Amino acid sequence: MHKIFVIDDEPNIRLTMTEALEGEGYEVTSYANPLDALAAIPKDSPEAVITDLRMSELDGLEVIHRVKMINPEINVVVVTGHASLDSAIGAIRAGASDYLVKPFKVDELLKTVRKTLSQKRLIPEKSAKQKQFQERYHIKNLIGTTPEMKEIFRLIEKVAKTDSTVLIIGESGAGKEVAARAVHYQSKRSKGPFVSINCAALPENLLESELFGYEKGAFTGAAASKMGLFELAEGGTFFLDEIGEMSVNLQVKLLRVLQERILKHVGGIKDISVDFRLVAATSKNIPEEIKAGRFREDLFYRINVIPILMPPLRTRVKDIPVFVRYFLDFYAQKHGRKEKFSVTPEAMTLLEHHQWPGNIRELENVIERMVVLAETEVIDHKMVKEVFAGAGLPRPYSPEAARPITNKSDNLKETVDSYERNLIEQALQEFSGNKNRAAKKLNLTRQSLQYKIEKYGIKNE
Repeated sequence: MHKIFVIDDEPNIRLTMTEALEGEGYEVTSYANPLDALAAIPKDSPEAVITDLRMSELDGLEVIHRVKMINPEINVVVVTGHASLDSAIGAIRAGASDYLVKPFKVDELLKTVRKTLSQKRLIPEKSAKQKQFQERYHIKNLIGTTPEMKEIFRLIEKVAKTDSTVLIIGESGAGKEVAARAVHYQSKRSKGPFVSINCAALPENLLESELFGYEKGAFTGAAASKMGLFELAEGGTFFLDEIGEMSVNLQVKLLRVLQERILKHVGGIKDISVDFRLVAATSKNIPEEIKAGRFREDLFYRINVIPILMPPLRTRVKDIPVFVRYFLDFYAQKHGRKEKFSVTPEAMTLLEHHQWPGNIRELENVIERMVVLAETEVIDHKMVKEVFAGAGLPRPYSPEAARPITNKSDNLKETVDSYERNLIEQALQEFSGNKNRAAKKLNLTRQSLQYKIEKYGIKNE
């Protein structure tokens, strides 16, 4: 039996919809207050939600947003008496699967609900989306062949079985969220929601209201009460990305939540119990942030229970071909390309020697551009260079390009100096200006390399 929630603050409308849907054999629960309905979703798991667009407690667009945060698999139908193209477009953009305009006929309601439920891919007690995520983030499907990555996968598998707080450390784009999702979908909380937010994306006051929720009238524009993301993560996992960007003031409040498992809405006085597993991530050096007074030491000890260090892509060269193959297949399917793309050895060499400052995220974007722009099924070195140039990226380093600049002088010293300068420039380019790694490649000490850089006036920015 399909379970449906009906949310409307007009009793007659609620009664009409409930009777019509129950007459068709649906299990219906109706709510006058949308906040009550949202609170019941994690426990009752409705397959569809029908909500009015205009309500005093919470408008329909916010209901859509919060339903999708709790479970993106739930389809939402919006009912509105304000028939306009703008309201329909707004609802669809917010994530509604369909909408009804008041006054509507019972037949229209039933037809819309049947259509909405037919779009779902639910399996009893476990949605196809959840199964897909559990499969995608299963340890065996995570990408990584280096011993270092295999050790990380073993750690994730072990940690997932516990409720311990996890801190994932790594550069932007290195796969921190993938690791966080793997922890969640392999854990006993996998049936609960996975809620995430990036602390760097919002100013302090907005981040606080998003995390903790707020009461009606708490500040200008707070026309209705709103649940916070911590509450929406009930029974699941909360992923707090870039926690190093959180203000010290908010860190104090987060520490209380982690210690006592209670919070207060902004402008509220009531203690609200919360139950979620925290996975935090940062690209910053937290001990250095502590020394600078930008991060609380007690919070660091609270979140650094199980640290996971994600290495940058440039140290995982053996994994690059695996990522390239995965993203080629993924974006070929996404963009309707029927070709089975292949990569020439020369093109793969260019990809392997690029430093990838944006890590896996940068590689993914480059491969998608190749799939979209490719005129043949073969990705060659010319295609790689064109894609890099078109995106404004530094030219990918090619080992074959490391040849001395021709010097027409017959002076031996000038010729040797020119050759040496060229080798140093190539090494610095290969390692994105990293002098330690360039010196090691050139079999020089760092001091000797620095001397030669100054000697030849080499710019290293």
